[in-house]
Amino acid sequence: MNFTWDGVRSEREVLIRRMLFDDPRKVLKDYEIRLLRETFLKYIHRFDERNVSFWSLVLEVSDEEIAKARSSNFREAGKVWNY
Repeated sequence: MNFTWDGVRSEREVLIRRMLFDDPRKVLKDYEIRLLRETFLKYIHRFDERNVSFWSLVLEVSDEEIAKARSSNFREAGKVWNY
């Protein structure tokens, strides 16, 4: 599957898109858990609630880590509406 549909070829962006849209088994096979955890927590604002639930279970991220990542992320902490 092509994850650079808009010409963005950043490795981090491709990883985020793969986490969102690709088969998770392939993603887990292709990337280290450490990198997946870092990316997930740093870009948590890109994930909807279903993805957050899924990846937090798979990557063994605690609720406290998620809360900390959300509170330190401007895009998450500054939300006015829960949409």
